[in-house]
Amino acid sequence: MLTASFVRTVGERDRIYVVRSDGSEVNWAFPAYGEALPHDLIHLVVEAAFAVGQGFWGRVDAGVDPGAILAEANRRGGRDKFSDFGPAMSELRLAEALANAGWLLEDASAASLHERINLACRESGLSAPDLLSAERTEQVRLVLRTLAARWRGLTPKGTLTVAFDSRDPPRGFERLREGEAQARRSR
Repeated sequence: MLTASFVRTVGERDRIYVVRSDGSEVNWAFPAYGEALPHDLIHLVVEAAFAVGQGFWGRVDAGVDPGAILAEANRRGGRDKFSDFGPAMSELRLAEALANAGWLLEDASAASLHERINLACRESGLSAPDLLSAERTEQVRLVLRTLAARWRGLTPKGTLTVAFDSRDPPRGFERLREGEAQARRSR
C-alpha cells in the first residue's frame, strides 16, 4: 500500500512525500494552495472511493515520478505533454474528471456533485464509475471536508498522511473514511 504525506508550510511551496507499495520513494513540490486542499490529495480520495486503480495515484505507485513528468511537460508543451504518464489514459482522464467536480464548493451538494461527475464523464466520452452513487458521493464529500479542515489547521507547518491501495482502492477509501470519522469525533 502506498502512503503519501502532504506537507504544508505556510509561505512556501508544499510537498508530497510518497512511499510506494514496493518500498521505493518519490517526492515533489507543488504550488501552495493556501487554505485549499491540494489537488493531488483530492485525486487520492476520489480515485480510492471510485475504484480508479490506474489514475494518477495508481501510476505513482507503479513508478511514475510526477515531478519529473511535470518538468518535462513544461519543457515539451503541446497536446501530448503528459504522455509520460503512460498509455491507456482513460483512467487518468476519469480521475481528473472526478477530482475537478468541485467537491469543496460551498453549494456542492451530493446531488449536484453526482450530476457534475456524470456530465463530465459524458463530455469526455468516459463511462461513469461503477461505484458512483448519491450515497458514495456524500461519503467522499464528507471525507474531503474533514481533510480540508485538518489541512487548514496545519499552521505554520504540518503533515497529512494518507494511504492508497492501487490493487483495491475502495478498501483504502474505507480506511480513510474510518480515520476521518475518528478525527471528527475527537474534535
